[in-house]
Amino acid sequence: MKRKLHFLAGAFLLTATALFTGCSSDDDFLMEPVDSGTSQTRAVTNPDGTLTITFDDFDSGMLAGPTSAGENLYSYQGYPQVTTIYDNTPEEYLFLSMFNTVGGSTEYSSGGIALSNWNIRSNQSGNTGDWWYSYLNQCSVYNTAVEAEGQDKEAGHSGSNFGVVYGYVDDYNQAWMAKPEFYFNVPRKLVGLWICNSSYTYGVITYGNQFGSTGVATPLKEMKGYFQVNLECYDINGSLIRTYTRLLADYRDGHQQVDPITTWDYWEINAEGVQSVKFNFKGSDSGAYGLNTPAYICIDDITIQ
Repeated sequence: MKRKLHFLAGAFLLTATALFTGCSSDDDFLMEPVDSGTSQTRAVTNPDGTLTITFDDFDSGMLAGPTSAGENLYSYQGYPQVTTIYDNTPEEYLFLSMFNTVGGSTEYSSGGIALSNWNIRSNQSGNTGDWWYSYLNQCSVYNTAVEAEGQDKEAGHSGSNFGVVYGYVDDYNQAWMAKPEFYFNVPRKLVGLWICNSSYTYGVITYGNQFGSTGVATPLKEMKGYFQVNLECYDINGSLIRTYTRLLADYRDGHQQVDPITTWDYWEINAEGVQSVKFNFKGSDSGAYGLNTPAYICIDDITIQ
């Protein structure tokens, strides 16, 4: 089913019984639905009249947790599940993102944007091997500008909170995943946003893991491969305005080398009339089940007009 959003008087149409009832998408960490938890942030009004979605001021209970694996992003882990984040200030539903729903179940593993403040870039006490660049640390940003590791360490671009985008669509996975997506209440100019690698993605690009196409842990550089994120802007009718592409790593022969970023980096967009944004990922290290490079990117400080 295609996710359908209805706008009324510049805001989302809500039913009296549930938030976003009827919103779904057909759009491997963990795969029965429960009521969606929601969290709220506030936008910052800038001197030039633009607004910045900072992802800060969230209820701490609604962040990904209780560990950096984000167990509360799944309906069956024994925690109140978080599936929806939105911004009501200064306008109602200025920003909205929901996990995709597949087969009646709404899970982060189907594609979505999680709220996080984790910044773990190495194995912590009791962890060994590739723990820090595995799904067990999927909610961490790899931000070396902040020396301290852990939770709530001011590792976002501004403040501690940021979004962790996960999910992609290719010929292999369309039955169980959709592109992660966020929406604005009305069409906006998307000026730009800040991005940073997740620890999981950075570690696998840099060191590889046994799930890669070689069957052994092989860095992407040794494979002469690449990995990129696509940002797709859609108008109010759901028509694609433009796709923006950003290389996250590139070691192909004949290409300028791109090493994975380790701090927040600005991505200028400047697209007009944007109602929604979807993310997708593409890379050279893929196999029978799709991408082997973890399809994550951290985002913060989305500026709109």
